[in-house]
Amino acid sequence: MAKKTRKVMKQVSQQRAIQQAKANVSAVDVAATPAPAPAAPMPTVTARTSKFEAEGAQEFAFVKSDVRRSLSLAGVFVVVMIALSFILH
Repeated sequence: MAKKTRKVMKQVSQQRAIQQAKANVSAVDVAATPAPAPAAPMPTVTARTSKFEAEGAQEFAFVKSDVRRSLSLAGVFVVVMIALSFILH
């Protein structure tokens, strides 16, 4: 599979930003309704890290396949070198 071009990656990123903006607007509408206050303040966990990790995983998915291919090729070379060392000695 060919790597994505910068233009395609930019378009995908822009589409994700538009979807996120729509989700934020709908989240604001839902958040506008008053909710009962909790007895003790709870620490809030933001999903910002998971979104960043998901975006990074999508944008750099090709890197994982490239690294896997490079490591397998290196492994084949090591096996061939060991085999040659036994044959030549």
